Amino acid sequence: MKLTRRILVRSAAASALAIGAPAIVRNPAAAADELVFVGFGGAYQEGQKKALFEPFERETGIKIVQTTGVELAKLKAQVQSRNIEWDLICLPDRLRYTAQQDGLLEKLDYSRLDTADILAETVSEYCVGAITFCTQLTYNKQALPAGVTPAGWADFWNTAKIPGRRGLFSGPVNMLEFALLADGVAKDKLYPLDVARALKSLGKLKANGVWWTQFPQAGQMLQSKEVAMTPWTRGPGLILEGQPIGVSFDGAAISYEGWVVPKGTKKFDAAMKFIAFALQPARQAELTKHVVFGPTNKKAFPLVDPKVAALLPSNPENFRQGFLLNGDWWGPNLTKVTEQFNEWRLT
Repeated sequence: MKLTRRILVRSAAASALAIGAPAIVRNPAAAADELVFVGFGGAYQEGQKKALFEPFERETGIKIVQTTGVELAKLKAQVQSRNIEWDLICLPDRLRYTAQQDGLLEKLDYSRLDTADILAETVSEYCVGAITFCTQLTYNKQALPAGVTPAGWADFWNTAKIPGRRGLFSGPVNMLEFALLADGVAKDKLYPLDVARALKSLGKLKANGVWWTQFPQAGQMLQSKEVAMTPWTRGPGLILEGQPIGVSFDGAAISYEGWVVPKGTKKFDAAMKFIAFALQPARQAELTKHVVFGPTNKKAFPLVDPKVAALLPSNPENFRQGFLLNGDWWGPNLTKVTEQFNEWRLT
């Protein structure tokens, strides 16, 4: 299919704004003893159900009614019409900024939350961290020369030293940060992003890169050896399955999802009860049995299987090697930078 500007803008913007594209399910109005949660679906939401929602219902009698389709446009419409359908969301940081700026969220009642051991970087007036995840250098060991282990983004960019095709995500989020790190920018000097410098650095991989738009694509390309390495989020899961995959946390882009409460919900009290429950170390540790996302509660780590804990982004050693994606920068800049990124891809 011919790559046109319209197709590129649509696909890249969609990829940058969402982890996935779950179906939107019409949900009923919740009863007094119910909370409506909107999530991203898939294995992640199924894990939330087993580790969080079902135990919460057994403990409190408050049922979590689940739906999918996290869209800020829908949330904004609900708030503006004062017809709130959702009571609870686990929102990625890059969307949290916009939701907060648009007045779509309630301030959390921290007198009811124990955040002493929650990663400070994930705690704000309107949001408290639920899980951490990261995009990191991921490679197929069998697609690389014997004895070669890429250590960071400089190795990813060095196709002369380490041959093999590179998978490239077709959106600017993370890719620009990685390009700057490969070009010598220090982790603590990334923001505000020098977009022109990042695109120039990224241009060095254009001839050797294979673009992907959906997360499963990256895994398929790695496993088939179509690419030797790629930025990706799901390498740890394949490692735990025993596949010949390796990851590096050096320069990994670490981000988080946090619990937020839509503005105007009539279930604020129940939502706060749930958030307090979900922040408990045992609950966060239980979630790692279903999805390889990191706890935000530091006390959860002793309860996590050591083999899993070693692969989680909020593991202190891994967290130290990576950097925290800056949602406050991406929030107001995403649309403009996505357009610039798309124009660059067409040149």
